[in-house]
Amino acid sequence: MKGTIGLHLFMLIGLTIAMTCTACSANASLSPIEAGYIGKGSAYTAMISPEGAISSISVNGAEFINSANDYNRGAYFHQDDVIPMKIVKVEDNTLAAESDKCAISYKFNDTNIEITTTNKTQKYMSFFIIVNSSVKAVSGKDNNIIPTPITNDWKEASFYKDSSKINISGGTKFWGPWGAGDHQVFDLGLAGGETKNVVITFSSAEPDEINAVRNISMPKIEKDADITVLSPKPWQVFQRKSRYEGEIFLSGRIALDFDKLMVRISGKSLKGRLPGKWIDVNSETTTNSFSSSIPVTPGGWYRVDLRAFKGNKIIASATVENVGVGEVFVGAGQSNSTNCGQEPIKQTSGMVSSFGGEFWRIADDPQPGPKDRTGGGSYYPAFGDALYAKYHVPIGVAVTGYGGTSVTQWQPEDPMGLFPWMMTRIYKLGPNGFRAVLWHQGEADALTPTEEYVAKMTNVIRKSTELANWQFPWFVAHASYHNMQNPEWPLVRAAQSELWEKKIAMQGPDTDTLREEYRDFDGAGIHFSPKGLRAHGEMWADIISKYLDEVLD
Repeated sequence: MKGTIGLHLFMLIGLTIAMTCTACSANASLSPIEAGYIGKGSAYTAMISPEGAISSISVNGAEFINSANDYNRGAYFHQDDVIPMKIVKVEDNTLAAESDKCAISYKFNDTNIEITTTNKTQKYMSFFIIVNSSVKAVSGKDNNIIPTPITNDWKEASFYKDSSKINISGGTKFWGPWGAGDHQVFDLGLAGGETKNVVITFSSAEPDEINAVRNISMPKIEKDADITVLSPKPWQVFQRKSRYEGEIFLSGRIALDFDKLMVRISGKSLKGRLPGKWIDVNSETTTNSFSSSIPVTPGGWYRVDLRAFKGNKIIASATVENVGVGEVFVGAGQSNSTNCGQEPIKQTSGMVSSFGGEFWRIADDPQPGPKDRTGGGSYYPAFGDALYAKYHVPIGVAVTGYGGTSVTQWQPEDPMGLFPWMMTRIYKLGPNGFRAVLWHQGEADALTPTEEYVAKMTNVIRKSTELANWQFPWFVAHASYHNMQNPEWPLVRAAQSELWEKKIAMQGPDTDTLREEYRDFDGAGIHFSPKGLRAHGEMWADIISKYLDEVLD
């Protein structure tokens, strides 16, 4: 999902392609966005990258197809390697892309997408569509719904998720599992010079289909563990209170009658090894639960051991590894705040963790949690590594952005749900649960009047703290770069500066200074190359370090 010069010129001069397919339905449309194009029907939304590859398809909000691989494509041609293309034509509700080896065209209709694929070489080629592993049910022509993934020479299949359904027809076979996430692959084989058609049809599942899917997806109910730990989670980072003060919040339940609960926290802190002594935990024996904050010197990773006693006998125990007390940040904005970098990068310190909303994990790209569910690179691994190198405490990030979005789409009143999505992460981290929000957005607002951007951004910031019921700082970057010919845009830069001057937000890094040497498509793109991602992360770390040096005591 990379930017191209032509696409951004379309966006900047306000050309919107939302043409109706009169032969099919008035509900089908195709429109340009920052990260390519978006095709819509009455029930589906399809994202098309600037290369003309499908990056994701959702039906009634349920995602079926996405770029669940290092190629950042949900559908692509493959011959020895992935074949890059470029968009060559957009007309009405039809988009075409090609390379010297292959060609593809999409016709976006109300209830389906018609795809024409062509192998321009004389060598065998595959066209793949990746069905995400979150889609758990599939049926063939016999309509018998079974679990995914399957390996079968079916020419078509229907996939189910929630109450939605897609049918993919015209293939050679289906196979799986594939990749780290056990995804399902639609495989269309193309002989040399061959052209074939694929149709993806979207609908709601019938009541009996929904019941069958629910039976497949129903998790097995197992006996509760003797101690269920709700907090902390593995790889969780708790925001420290000061340089040398912090705490770990313990919460959970115990399945057995008990008299006493004890905890031991061990590991290396900023002041050396923790004592590693067993201490009592506040617990409620009548409800078999516990909830307590344990003071801990910042540092980690720590090991948390719990023991429940009945009399003098240990009747239950539990351990949570890799818990930290350090610095936590929420990331938000558009594509350069998500996983839209040219390639995924990794943290190298082993001390950077990412919170996706349900769980924490080590913060290698792609980051969990962005609303756009992108699969490329981000600046967060380099940002966390740089902060850890200076402060020697674990670093946590929670990424919530969405590519191609303007400040208008982040308004609290907007039904698209970007603001509420960000707030769910803020609510879960809790009061004083993170240091600041890092905002990188502005490329999509290049021509937005300064006053309008300031007013709308002020609304986002003030409403976020009001709803969270505690005051946290926002850092807003200078972000307006589009390409080598348009490296910065004065209206949105002035707005970002005004937010700093009025003390509505703190000053973030000037990322517009990261020019073609740091951008994808050999400098022609809007997103960052791996070198750019690392430079971007280090710029943010430099800004945040100056702030931390002032507030830490």
